[in-house]
Amino acid sequence: MDPLTPTQRAHLTSMENTFPGWALLVRDGWWWATLRVPPTPEQKAAGVLHDFARAGPNELLAALIVQRGILVRLGAT
Repeated sequence: MDPLTPTQRAHLTSMENTFPGWALLVRDGWWWATLRVPPTPEQKAAGVLHDFARAGPNELLAALIVQRGILVRLGAT
């Protein structure tokens, strides 16, 4: 995990609290999310990703919101 600035740490902590089903980290400058329980075939077909990276906290947050929307629509959360 990369050393984080206080602002980055605050973003990461907030996202960890908001999306507890995802393991989040920053590595090599990229913000990563890994679903703690791998998606089912149905979830994969609907667009749920097991893991993904984004260039920054805002991009990761936006992607997590999309992923949560898919899971909610499927009744998974």
